[in-house]
This record gives sequence, C-alpha cells and structure tokens, in this order.
Amino acid sequence: MNSWKSKLLTSALTNLRILASPTSASRGDFHVMHNGQSVDNLVIEFMEEHQIPGLALAIVQSPYITRVVGYGLANLSTKQLVANHTLFSIGEITNAFTAISVMQLVEENKLKLEDLITVYISYVPSRWKDIKIKDLLFHTSGLPDYTAVEGFDYTEDYQPSQIVEMLAGSQLEFVPGSKFNNSRTNPYLLGIVIEKASGVKYEDYVTKNQIERLQLKHTYFISNLKSMPKEIKDSSETAAGYLPQEKKSVATQAMSWGATFASSGIFASAEDISKWDLGLAGDVLLKDPQSHKLLYTPLKLKDGTVVPGSAGWYFPGRPDLMQINGNMPGYSAFLSRFTAPCDLLCVTVLANRDNIPGLDVLARKIAAAYDVKLSVPQGSAWSETIQSPYPVDKTIDRVIENVKKQGGTIFSRINHSEAAEKASLKLRPTQVISLGNPKVGTQLMQANASISLDLPLRVMAWEDESGQVWLSFTDPRALAKEYKVEIDIALLNKMYANLLKTCQKAVGF
Repeated sequence: MNSWKSKLLTSALTNLRILASPTSASRGDFHVMHNGQSVDNLVIEFMEEHQIPGLALAIVQSPYITRVVGYGLANLSTKQLVANHTLFSIGEITNAFTAISVMQLVEENKLKLEDLITVYISYVPSRWKDIKIKDLLFHTSGLPDYTAVEGFDYTEDYQPSQIVEMLAGSQLEFVPGSKFNNSRTNPYLLGIVIEKASGVKYEDYVTKNQIERLQLKHTYFISNLKSMPKEIKDSSETAAGYLPQEKKSVATQAMSWGATFASSGIFASAEDISKWDLGLAGDVLLKDPQSHKLLYTPLKLKDGTVVPGSAGWYFPGRPDLMQINGNMPGYSAFLSRFTAPCDLLCVTVLANRDNIPGLDVLARKIAAAYDVKLSVPQGSAWSETIQSPYPVDKTIDRVIENVKKQGGTIFSRINHSEAAEKASLKLRPTQVISLGNPKVGTQLMQANASISLDLPLRVMAWEDESGQVWLSFTDPRALAKEYKVEIDIALLNKMYANLLKTCQKAVGF
C-alpha cells in the first residue's frame, strides 16, 4: 500500500477509535457519542425496543438549551410529527411545579410548612388532623395514593372533595412524619392548599409565578388545553397518548383536570421543561437559599433515616444528580439534572407511551454523550448499570426481596470483599447474586448450550473509590446476541424489562 494511503488509513482508524471511545466526550465537543453511538441512534433503538410512537428530547448545558429535537409521530391517526413545541403530559413532574408554589407562598408568608392541613382543607377526615403541610410536601403524610383506589378513572372529572371522600375509609399507612411514601394524594391536596392560601385558582398561581415569569409559551394545564390561543395551538399541538397492545399502539382517552390537578395535570413541551429547569437555579423562582435546600436535598426522617427523595424528586446517589419520573396513561416523562457547577447538564425526555422502562438508563447515556464524566461505569457488553443511593449490602438485600416477591429464584450470593478480607486482601464492598427463572433460562441453553457459562443471570452491587454505589445486571438481550442465540425477542425483552424494574425498585424510594 502506498505510504500516504497507509498514513490516511491509520489516521482514519485512529479517529474512529477516538469517536467510539467513551472518554472522548466533553463539554463543547461536537462529537456527541456514547460508546460509539450517536444520541440519535440511542433514541431510535430505544423507541424501537419499546414501541414508542413519538418522543421529544431536550438538552440543557447551562446556561444554554443546546438541543431540542422530536422523533416519530405525536399522533398516529393524523401523522402529526413530534416537533420542538409538541405538548406531552409531564405526569409527576407537575409535583415539582406544585412544590415550588408551596415554597413561594412560604416566602410570601402566606403559609407555614408546620401548619396543619385542616387550616386550609376543612372537609378532611378527623384521622388526618395531625398531617402538616410539610408532610404533604415531603410525602411523609401516610396518605394512600388516590389513583390506586378501586374504581378510580383518569377520564372522570372529580371535585377535590370527591378525591378526599375516596380515601375517607382508608387508614393512614403510617404515623405522619415517621416514614416516606411517594403518594399522588400529597401534591393533589397541596393544590387545594395553594388555592386557599393564595386566594386564586391553582392554575392562575402557577401561571403568574412560574409560567409567565419564565416566559413558558408551551406549558398548559389539562383545564385549559382546549382554550389555547390559535397562534400557540398551531405550533403546540398536543401529542396523543398510547398504550402498547401486542404489536400495536392503542390511543388512550383524554384525562380530566379533576383527576390530575396539582398532582399530574400539566402538559408541556420538552423545550419549556428545559427553560423551567434553568429557572430552578438562582433566585428567579425561589429567593431563599433555604427553600432550595429543602426541595433539592435528600429527606431526613425523625429517626435519622435518610430517604433518597424530596418533594417528588429522587436522588440516585451521585451528590449533584436529581431526577424525576412522570408516568400517566399513554405518556412517560423523565427529567434529570446534574447540578454541580462543573457539570450543569440536564436531560428531558417526553414520550407518548406509558410505563416505559429504562428512561433513566437512556437519559444517563445521553448525558454521557455530552460529557463523559456523567456516565456510569462501563462493564461488559452484555451488562447494564444504574446507580444506587443505598450501601452495597442494603442494595443487594432490596434486590433479593424484590426477586422473591415476584416468584424468582436466588441461586447464590457472594460477598467478594468479605472473601478478599479472609485472603488478607482489600476490596471495596462488592457483592454478586445469581438469579433467574429455570424455565426461561433453559430455553436459552437449549438454543446454545455455551450460554450456560453466563447463566443464571447476575446482579452485582459495588462501591467505587468515591463512595458511590452502582448496580449492574446482565442484559439478557445483549447476552443472547453475544452467544448468537436465536430466540423470541419478545421473551428477551420481557426478561430485560422485569430485571430492570426489579433493580430500579431496589434503588428507588
């Protein structure tokens, strides 16, 4: 080969290795890739795997919104495309809007977190008399979730008093303030409190103090979606929600304002969520630094237990990372925020399919494409990794508990750091369990016996040098691909989804 051709080929191969390297991404680098995959490829593969009709993605690299893009269809019937201003249900991200409104009223001296809810809501059962505003805000009220009550229907337009009546016969799950339970009843009731304390409708208060203050042009409540000005409606069409049924997507019915309210009643574009996200910093929305601290740091209970959540937000274990999920009939939403001054990157994902597993995994990969420092540790090609806010032993305990609840089998548990200590060696906390369902695993081995080398499936929790804890698990889809096993992809997808949900529940609230 000619010398110049050889040099050109060598240079090209070197560049490909750099692009594919997970260490190549950094702030301002236009080679936006994660492990050799572009953000577009990550999203497209994810949408194909989960039958997602349409998805909107927005990236904040503070103080800029550097990317807003739509994928697929917002409406399968009309073939409307997902665009920059397409509106999606943001589900429980509404909680964060509600929490900010509460703290704004605190700063205005119109309510106190120590106030009893009976000061603002007169028609609650007597057993709720000890519940305080802060219990609703931090999800320590003990109130069950109204959406889990038998007969509840998101399409029925309830009055607030009817929601309270639904729960009137239910016992509190624990003494207010003693434990944590992320219940949608809490922000719903806070909406009533906000109206009483402010003297205006919830929508009006949020609009004046958040939407207008941040100039959000594409954020609406279910109560006023149909009354949008024509010039806004033309550029902000609402995405239809879909449920997956076999290999089809079935449209959901419209949700009512009375069923969602201050808990989950906001529709917004990904771009507006990014603008709102930028507004969370500084004193644009909240002026008192203590307000920020209360909302954006893990909750400490009366007994000293630290809960990895506060006011609807979840803190997965990295000191500067907070995130929130939204899940409603036909819709999924996810927002993650890296808040350290050296990072300041946020990812918003909105989709028109509900119960999508792994949005947090996708968002972390996208974040890593923009800045490799935000990635999870890289393992084998057939493993997936998420972060845990709990110590290694507790993380594994929680995985085992979830597996057993689902009828799965734990074959072994190995404490590698304990074994290292017996050998007079040191190893940071590391534990591995093997688990699975013999009926399913046998089908994989029947297809290719050599895959038994990596079966049963494994889950590993370990602590890194910075003290962060990670939970890795075998991705059966990638494992089957590695061993060239030809088996029903639906079975593999179900295995993956079940294992992912098990691990996510273990590291969750």
